[in-house]
Formats: sequence, C-alpha cells, structure tokens
Amino acid sequence: MTAIGYTDTSNLAALDSDLLMAFVTVAESGGFTAAAKHLHRTQSTISLRIRTLESRLATVLIERNSRLVQLTSDGETFLVYARRLLQLQQEAVAALGRSRPMTLRFGLPEDYADAWLTALLARFGAQHPQVQVHIHCRMSTELLEQFERGFLDIVLAVRHTPESSGRAIATEDVVWAAHQDFRLAPTRPIPLALFPEQCIYRRRALTALAGMGRDWRIDATSQSPSGLRVIVNQARTVTLVDRRWLPEGWQILGEDEGLPPMPPATLEVHRSPSLTHPAFGDFITLIESILTERERPG
Repeated sequence: MTAIGYTDTSNLAALDSDLLMAFVTVAESGGFTAAAKHLHRTQSTISLRIRTLESRLATVLIERNSRLVQLTSDGETFLVYARRLLQLQQEAVAALGRSRPMTLRFGLPEDYADAWLTALLARFGAQHPQVQVHIHCRMSTELLEQFERGFLDIVLAVRHTPESSGRAIATEDVVWAAHQDFRLAPTRPIPLALFPEQCIYRRRALTALAGMGRDWRIDATSQSPSGLRVIVNQARTVTLVDRRWLPEGWQILGEDEGLPPMPPATLEVHRSPSLTHPAFGDFITLIESILTERERPG
C-alpha cells in the first residue's frame, strides 16, 4: 500500500545525462540526424535514447512525422527542465572541484579573427579560465560544414542563405576598396583580388558587376585575408572589405568610379544544441558585446 502523500520517484534516478542530452539536442537541432552528428553517435543510438526516456517518463515527447520532428506539449514542458537538469549536474560537479577541463571549439573567418579575437579570448579567459578554446579559421561555408558534422561547437559566419538556422547578431557594410595609390581606368576591365569561389562576397560582387554590364577580370585569389592585403597593397587590384575593417592606406571606391553598391553582410552565430554549460552562453554574449562596441563611433 502506498502511503498518502507519497510519490513514487524511482524513475527519476533513471533520467541520466545521456538521455537528457539526446532529447535536448534533438529538440534544438531539429532532428535525429543532426543530433547524432552533434553528439558523435549513430542515429539509431539517439532514437533508442529518446524511446528509453519516453518509456521512463510514460509519455510521448516527440512526434515523428516523416522528416518532421516536433515536440509534444509534454515535450515542450520537459525541455525546460531537461536543460536545467543538465546545467545543475555540471554546476554540482564543478562545485566539488571534480570538473574536468572543458574545450570549446570555435570557428570564425580569419578576417574577423584578425580584428578582435585577441580581445574576445582575453575577456573569456578571465571569466572562465577552466575552458580551453580551440580556434578554427576557415571560410564561412567550410565552417558551417564542419559545424553540421559536429566538429565545431560555436561558429561565427557570414549568412549565405535567407533560410539559415543561425542567429543574426550584427550587420557589416561591404564596400569596394583598393590601395590609395590605385586608379581605376573607366574603360578597362576591373582587376579584382577576391576570396575563392565559395565566398559570398565574391558571388555578390560578380553578380553586381554582371548586372551593370561592367567588364572585370580575376587577377588574384587568396583564401587568406593577409594574402589579399599583400596583393591589394601593390596598388593594382580592387577587392571587397567590411567598411569598419578598412586597412590603413586603403581607399573606398563606389559609384564615382562606376562600381555598384554592395548589399550588407549579416553575421550570424551557430551554437551546438549539446552545449548546456553557462560558459558557452557567456562566450556568445562576449562576441555580441565586442561587435556592438566596434559599431560605436570613435
């Protein structure tokens, strides 16, 4: 006989972190395949963990219709508590001094790393000295591929498609630029120095030039921003840069030189749904803070 007021909590001890993490990751990544990549597990393993969790809770958390994954009402409610449980577990272990060093795998384009990565790492290191940050500098498309495969935890990238799953955090004005000694001949093809073909700036530049019927030629290609700076400093080519990162000794070119205006670039952040520790949220907050500071005059 069960005593009045007594609740059977035997199943609560069975809500281990692997089950909770699988559920949170599926919910936030939008599917079992994506969750499997982020957690470096097979899709069947993730599915089994969700079924086990639902069995222990005696409810359905996720509706599975074709490729669509949607939380039930119970799933929406439990997601809030699952996140809290995972965070409390980490905080409890840390409070006992038993926590292992954490690693954050952060990816961003090299030009942004040059601009403010040092300040970001210094501030984050002061807040969370126990977290080791591994930096990966690649082009945005490459970073997002690595993120989708579960090899990166947080990515700052330039948005390439309107339907992107990243969260927009800043906008950059994109301008044509050249060395201050460069003079653009109005009747000759525009000599360009650009990033490789997968770069969104390059695609937009060539589309804009084609739209106005202006001839151009690719004189140089470099995946490295420092390589492009060396090339442009020879005062023979035109490139694209964010206005606020314009190097010293360069000039902005525009309609007076017969160049079309460029659309702004949206910076977005992608965070792995498997990250539950507050330190990772602090890292993203610092990125936003630094970008906001850079937007202020002076």
